[in-house]
Order: sequence, then C-alpha cells, then structure tokens
Amino acid sequence: MLSLDHSFIWVQLYLLLVSAALLHMLYQRRSPQNIMAWLMALLLLPGLGLLLYAVLGSRKIFYRQPSVLPKFKSAQPFYNQTSQPLPVPLCLQLDILLTTNQLTPASSNNELTLCPNAQSAFEQFMLALTQAQSHIDVQTYIFELDATGQAILDALIVKAQQGVKVRLLMDAIGSFELYRRPKPLQTLTQAGGEFAFFQPLIKAFFSSQINLRNHRKIYLFDQTLFTGGMNLTHHYLGKTTNTQGWNDLMLKAHGTMVEHYQHIFNADWQYTTGKPNLKSNLKPSIKPNVKHALKPTRPGQSAQTSLNTQTVHVIPSGPDITSDALFESLLLMLYSAQLSIKIVSPYFIPDSSVLNALLIACKRGVQVELITPQTSDHLIFDLARSSFMRQLHEAGGKVWLDQSAMLHAKLIIIDQQCALVGSANLDYRSLFINHEVVNVLYHAPLLQELTEWCQSLQAHSQAYQPQQQPYPRLIENIARIVAPIL
Repeated sequence: MLSLDHSFIWVQLYLLLVSAALLHMLYQRRSPQNIMAWLMALLLLPGLGLLLYAVLGSRKIFYRQPSVLPKFKSAQPFYNQTSQPLPVPLCLQLDILLTTNQLTPASSNNELTLCPNAQSAFEQFMLALTQAQSHIDVQTYIFELDATGQAILDALIVKAQQGVKVRLLMDAIGSFELYRRPKPLQTLTQAGGEFAFFQPLIKAFFSSQINLRNHRKIYLFDQTLFTGGMNLTHHYLGKTTNTQGWNDLMLKAHGTMVEHYQHIFNADWQYTTGKPNLKSNLKPSIKPNVKHALKPTRPGQSAQTSLNTQTVHVIPSGPDITSDALFESLLLMLYSAQLSIKIVSPYFIPDSSVLNALLIACKRGVQVELITPQTSDHLIFDLARSSFMRQLHEAGGKVWLDQSAMLHAKLIIIDQQCALVGSANLDYRSLFINHEVVNVLYHAPLLQELTEWCQSLQAHSQAYQPQQQPYPRLIENIARIVAPIL
C-alpha cells in the first residue's frame, strides 16, 4: 500500500496534470460549457478522465493540416458578376463572411438535383460510377462491405482495371472493420486503384489527433458530384427497397461547385497519403473585391435562376480551416430568419450560442420546427439531447419525433429562401472538431422539394411531449453536463 506521503505526492501530481489540461483548454478558446464538462470529468474520474482528455479532448486549433482550400477561388465569384442579382440578401452576407474567413464565395453555373430516396441514390450513384472515364474519388466516413458496399467496391475495381484513376479515402474509425481487416481492398490496389485511411489509429493516438475524424462525404465521378449525409452501407444506399433503411439526403451536382469539392478531396488525400494529386486546370486565386459586391434583389424582383445556373455556397470546416466559418455561417442564417426555421437533425445537441439563437428566434415570432429521430443509433446522444428538446419545446418551438428506423439527414431551411445541407450534425463535434462540408442552396424549386421532403417526414412523426415527472428531468440535466464533450 502507498504511504500517506506517497499518496499526497500522487494527488499533487494529478492536480498538476489537471491544471495543465485546464490551461490547455483555456488556450484553445473553448466554450465555458465544454471547459466545465471536461473539468468535471477530470475531477470525478481520476486517471480515466485525464486519459480521455489526452485522447479525445483535442481541439482543431493545434492540428491544422496543410490545405489548398484558402487559395482556391470560384471560377465565377459573385463579386465579379455585377449583372446578376443575388438570390437573397443573405447570400451577400455569407459571401462577405466566408471571404473574410479566406474561404470561397458563392458560385453559380451549378445544377443540383435531390436523390429522393436510398434506392434512387444508389442507382444514380452506380450509374455515374460505371460511366466515369477519367477519375473516381470517393471519400466517406463509413464504408462497409455489406451487399451495397461490396457492389460499390466491385464496380471500383472494374473501373480501375479499365484504366480509370480510382482513389478511395475512408475514416479509420468510421470504417473500422475495413481498417482492421483491409485484405478485401487489396484487389482494388492490384487493379491499379488506391485506398487510404484518414488518421490511422496508432499514429493518431500518439499525436493526440485521434479525436479529429473526417466526416465528409465526397463522391466524385469525373465532373459529377454526389454529396450529403449518406455513407456507403446498406443503411444509407439501398441496393433494393429496404424497409429498415435510414432516411437521409443525397445531392447530385454538376458545375463550378464540383471544383470546390475536388480541392477538398485533394487536400485530404495529400494530407493522408503524402502523395501528389491530379493536375488541376483551376485558375490561380484572386482576392475578391468587396467594394464591387452585388446588390441584393429588390422587393418583388425575381431571384429565381434557371436550373443550370443555381447558386451554391460550399462551406468546409475542420482542422484544415483556420476559422470556425461553418459555425459562424450557421449563426448568421439563424439570426437572419424572419418567418421560419426548419431543422432536420439526427443528434440535436446544439452549442449554447446555437441554442440561444433558436430560443431568441422563437421569441421573435419565427416558427421553429425540429424533426429528429424517436430513437437514434446512439443512446448517449438520445440522453444528452433531451434537455435541449425540452427547452426548445417550452420556448414555443415544435419538435417532431421521426418513427423510421433512423433519421440521419442534416438539413436546415431558413424562410424558404435558403437551405443548409451536408455532412455536419447539429452538435459540438461537427461544428468544432470534425472535418465536415456543407452546402447552402438558394434555388426555389429545390427548396420546395426539400420542404416537401420535410413534410413527408413530419406526416410520419409524432409530436414530442416532455415528461413532467422530476426524475426524467433530473436525468436529462445530468446528461446535459456531458453534452459539450460528445
């Protein structure tokens, strides 16, 4: 047994390490909620709390990977299109915000369509894959070799054998089974393709980067892009009609925004493998001239553009981005809402700033609606979200519980004027830690289609009713304490 003197020394040493961790958090400019949650874990879970912080407590500020993203400029930035009206005033505000953060402004000349369900998404995905002639770049968080995943891998192997350049990038944790047993992927390399795992676990563990996961979904087939929230498994992409399939969103796109995504993929591929990327014919960056920004549309002026000139903001976030541009863009959108905010999110664990924006929106008379799963695939997230749902409900927001096997889509629609769709969840991890990518859309017909999709979800959902007994409320509030570190 340890003597009292030795115990005292160990306690002092542990408190010194806790103090060092606290200084580390303060240097990273974390939210007070996040700091308090970690501090409680460090004090209430001696040893284990410190280990968890060393492995999972990293914030992106210390681990920015080299990136070409700030150097890239849209082929036709809105700042130089003085003859074309902006879709909505918010587009101009986002342009200024993103360019101030050294990210790309909005691009036009895009064509986006919504894949209405998992089976349709799979069919269009496979058609674009089999028709690719030049290159295929696939980046996903989860890749599983079930019936759907195996069909995709088999198709990638065939294209590699045909001489198409195939690159497959997976997250090491999200695709852990393949990371642990990559032998099935050897056939792809033998055919001439390449694969890599983002942040390999052993290397990431010793560099304290294991917490920084790549959650982006980027599927590039020559000049065709698929993106959204769908991973490459049967849960998301249904090879056949699947009653147990998950509800999710996939966008198919052509146009200037594809170049944005190619740059994002190239940066992640080069960071992971150290290998050079495909030669790019993109023009060098030219800093946009804010003084010549476009004027917003006047009341009554039509802002609808033709299908092949849709306006899109592409917003990446993660350790390869200097700022928290996605978080700032989200807050700008929420505070700009005048009529309605529709949210679809599998994990509703908002940062305090985002929650306050929603609560203030309710008080401003904005109709705030949230659609979230009755039960998600993570029990701890279900426990942690309850108090936030209760608070939104008590402020006058409407909360709907989806009854499908799982609702995995990430969508926010503001005033029927713009929508945010992509890979980012409404939680601390997506907004401040993970590599993510989202799109802000303005095309009226597409917004209407997304709205109707929300209405179909709502028709099969149940209205949320918070439990009134004191015991559930206590459990909710306890779970809320750990929410900022999930």
